[in-house]
Amino acid sequence: MITTAIVLALAYAATAALLLNLNLATRLARWVKFAAVVGVSLLYMVTWHGLNDLLGWATAEPMPADFRLHWVVIEEPDKVTGADGKIYFWIRELDQAGLAEGAPRAYQIPWDEDTAEAAQDALEELEGGQLLNGRMSRQIINPDLISPDPTAQYRQDESGSSGEQARFEFIRLPPPTLPPKPI
Repeated sequence: MITTAIVLALAYAATAALLLNLNLATRLARWVKFAAVVGVSLLYMVTWHGLNDLLGWATAEPMPADFRLHWVVIEEPDKVTGADGKIYFWIRELDQAGLAEGAPRAYQIPWDEDTAEAAQDALEELEGGQLLNGRMSRQIINPDLISPDPTAQYRQDESGSSGEQARFEFIRLPPPTLPPKPI
């Protein structure tokens, strides 16, 4: 999100500089003015696409490993139109103490059956009023791998590109402790 803000700031600064230059320098050739208009138009398109991150659209960036789950929306694949399914998570990242920090963020991941089932179970618990934390693992460590080389089980790519999908685990939080009431 920081890179989006930087790109948008640069786009607006370039737009202002180009427009100022066109207003002050009236001796420019027509092709220069035309190129400036085309450049400004391209910057407007970059700005429009950059605003998607700022307007709250779900991001396809990698999700944090530990998070507080606020809501889930599951869109299953449509066989008629051929549209791929997506699962949307509304989450807040957890700090080292296990407390939610920052503003909630919407994430989208591609639909797969295992994740959809885990998300549906979590959604039912959320609807029941239960607070949930989530944990994502890409199964980097394979406990079934037995090898005399002790580092062999850690050699997979961190991104999980060994063919394994990310797995989600949702953990119930205990109810908050309330201060004692005066008598």
